[in-house]
Amino acid sequence: MSSSSGQTALSVTQINKQAGDLLSQVFGTVEVIGEVSEHKRAASGHHYFALKDDQSQLRCAFFRGNAMRCRYPLREGEEVVVTGRLGIYAARGAYQLIVQSVAPAGEGRLAAEFERLKQRLLAEGLFDAEKKRATPMLPRHIAVISSDTGAAIHDVRVTLARRFPLARVSLFPVRVQGAESAAELRQAVSQLGDGDFDVALVVRGGGSLSDLWSFNDEGLVRAVRDSPVPVISGVGHETDTTLCDLVADRRAATPTGAAELATPVTVADLRRQVVERAGRIASSWLGRLQNEAQRGDWLARRLERAGPTERLRLAHLQLAGLDAPLRRSLERRIGTGRQRLQAIRGELERHHPRRRLQILRAQLDEPRRMLWQLLRRTLDAEDERHTRISRRMLVVRERLLPRWSGLLEPVRVDREIMSRRLENERIRLAGLSRQLEALGPAQVQRRGYALVQTRDEPAALIKRAGDVEARGRAAGRLPLTLRFIDGEVPVVWHAEEAREPKHGQPEDGGDQEGARPSR
Repeated sequence: MSSSSGQTALSVTQINKQAGDLLSQVFGTVEVIGEVSEHKRAASGHHYFALKDDQSQLRCAFFRGNAMRCRYPLREGEEVVVTGRLGIYAARGAYQLIVQSVAPAGEGRLAAEFERLKQRLLAEGLFDAEKKRATPMLPRHIAVISSDTGAAIHDVRVTLARRFPLARVSLFPVRVQGAESAAELRQAVSQLGDGDFDVALVVRGGGSLSDLWSFNDEGLVRAVRDSPVPVISGVGHETDTTLCDLVADRRAATPTGAAELATPVTVADLRRQVVERAGRIASSWLGRLQNEAQRGDWLARRLERAGPTERLRLAHLQLAGLDAPLRRSLERRIGTGRQRLQAIRGELERHHPRRRLQILRAQLDEPRRMLWQLLRRTLDAEDERHTRISRRMLVVRERLLPRWSGLLEPVRVDREIMSRRLENERIRLAGLSRQLEALGPAQVQRRGYALVQTRDEPAALIKRAGDVEARGRAAGRLPLTLRFIDGEVPVVWHAEEAREPKHGQPEDGGDQEGARPSR
């Protein structure tokens, strides 16, 4: 190797550093799934291990700062998802992954993420019972957010048509599984305020935790909380629980249950109420007609007694000298009537329904008090029994969780997806290489330009004429190299004092010495 070409060579440290920077720029932050192997913890607190699958392995460095923030401990042989950036350890030239966080793979990771998000939203008060709204008894317009295919929407439509066909049903068709499903669900919930909806149903059939993950999206949870329409959630089966269920105003175990909650009063209930009310109205009018008929008879008799015939009869009695006996008779009758009236009044008072009700109420108070005490003791005993059962279940769960967690089937990497991603990254790397080549100095030199470098160690690129004079002023000369596209030309720059002009000669005449290049 010539001395001129040796001046452009990169050192080992430089090439390792540039390669590490290129890896970090191309891949950025990545997630890698694999089995923990060769785990070692240094005295400094750093962790070093390898991620491996059935064909290859990747060295990893988990530095102390990130390791202390990680709540999931590393275990030899366990499959995990590692997040970090690719780089090169310059001291050994080793390709490695700088780990930022570690999480359990598969359902375990989703369960941990679900619990963390649940606790954070619970602390914000999104699941508070006092924030939940009541659903209408007779909804006129029901919105259903679900997939337009599948058993869930079919069950909801059949249930609504059977229970309350008077309600209008509008479907917001969305995807309920996959990468785009959460965004479609959020958009559908945000559109509820644009219509005259009385209640909204968010429903989906059963599935695994990963299948139902779209309903744990934080944006969807906040959209349901901010919805102007009461929301009923019926996601999955009875054992499935999502954050959408927790934030909804009412929760159903199944989509069919959600449809039943949305229609608490059925058409059969309305028919029965109409029949009952019609019967009560008919009975009321019939009683009123009977009362009016009796009153008419009483008025007729009164009119008959107060008529001219009765008056003429009394007048005849008076004329016949029967006034005194009549008065005595009337007084006796009046006295008898009063006594009878007092007796009847006393009898009515003794048999009045109010008194009867007081006696019955007094008789019922003691059994009611005893029944209330018995119910309170029974409820307290049931609460205590439920508490004991809950504690036992927690103990059994803690005892069985370590044994069953090791039996979870590991999640396999989809090789086709990884192959497509690697091919895309290769294409991107090739494009970046072409851009780097187009912006390099070689393209500039092909257009007729040359690079000027010093020949001393280390070599430096000269960009201005003032730099040449500044570097060569002390020695009076400066060795340079002119690099063209097809080769190099060594030159030397000399600094000579300018001769003073001779007497009688013009100052701008003659030769003036200055800097001159020489081969």
